[in-house]
Amino acid sequence: MEANTNVACSSSTPGPSLELLSDGELLASTRRLVGRTNVLLAELLGHLAEVEARGIHRICACSSLYAYCIYELRFSEDEAFRRVAAARLVKRFPDLMASLAAGELHLTGLLMLGPHLTEENIADVLARAKHRTKRELARLVRALDPLPAVPARIEPLGPAPARVVPSTPTWSEFMQSFCPVRELEPGNRPRDWSENANDTSPGNADDPGSALAVPAVPATADAKPVPPLEPELFKVQFTTSEEYVRLIDEVQALLSHTAPRASLEEIHLRAMRAFVASLKKQKYGARKASGTVDMTYAPLSTTHPQPESGLPATAPSSRAPSPAAPSSHPRLRGRHIPAGVRRAVFERDGQRCTYVDAAGRRCAATRRLEFHHVQPFALGGEHTPENLTLRCAAHNALAAEQDFGRHRIESAKGREPAG
Repeated sequence: MEANTNVACSSSTPGPSLELLSDGELLASTRRLVGRTNVLLAELLGHLAEVEARGIHRICACSSLYAYCIYELRFSEDEAFRRVAAARLVKRFPDLMASLAAGELHLTGLLMLGPHLTEENIADVLARAKHRTKRELARLVRALDPLPAVPARIEPLGPAPARVVPSTPTWSEFMQSFCPVRELEPGNRPRDWSENANDTSPGNADDPGSALAVPAVPATADAKPVPPLEPELFKVQFTTSEEYVRLIDEVQALLSHTAPRASLEEIHLRAMRAFVASLKKQKYGARKASGTVDMTYAPLSTTHPQPESGLPATAPSSRAPSPAAPSSHPRLRGRHIPAGVRRAVFERDGQRCTYVDAAGRRCAATRRLEFHHVQPFALGGEHTPENLTLRCAAHNALAAEQDFGRHRIESAKGREPAG
């Protein structure tokens, strides 16, 4: 019976004898073949290790065991490389042969763990590696040899910078390089090198009062239209946790039907879009459940106002409403701003601080924005779009100091805001 099985399995195509086997017999026969294959692999590695140790591969006109595997044993280059490396590990750690023969460790796992094995840890490592997948073994390798955390950074991708031969500057040029403000016209501010004349984001080129505004270039009759620039690409890297990898796997599983080949870039982009939309809804349009507090992303604060002279042309009117009646005490009215009002103010002000200085230049801040009451809340100001505008924390604090006095604001820190 054993001879018939060997003959049937040695044929190039499945013979009739295999078709006559029941499902249980076929599965059992397959497991027996795998078991014999594991034993043969372990014995083969032992033989290759001994051939190299004796140096008898040279008798076959092969300068190395690798060449012997290719030209004498007819292995492919990949097969030869993997088996030579495994044979050397088996020679150094004989316990690996038993794990291979028993099917407790596959060849790939042996090659992954080999560089990290020592006489002291081999017993523990083989116990932890028993019947593990390649991915699980990769985690074990990282536990044996942790990699340093990569620095978190975002870098633009592009051509390598041109090599420019530096010239020796004069003393005047050297001193002026530390102070580019000397080249500015009176009243102008330094501009960032990264400004783009094609930037049409809100509050930049379209806003004449912006500090980052770029002067328009008059079009000529024979001027050719400038093609739009291609979107810039960036390299992003960071060190993350096991939870992050698990979530990525879960996303890929959930997208396996609709987007089976979704790349890591696409997953990140979708996640960031959804996260930004969720934050905008939370901060500028969604009501939070009563009694809940978001410790990471707190809603915009509603602190002190800005004086009338600092309001931009697009901001609400600086005319203060009539004084509120005594019954409209701020503690009785509450500080919650309705979702619709927050959304209207956010969209109207372009997601940007609306403070404008005496020269007509608007603050370009888009972070740490707060809802600012034109008529102070503590003095009866209502939660209406006409009485609210966006201010960054710095300019909201400036307004509070101007309306209530710096000493009072400093003494009130840590308590409920006065306006």
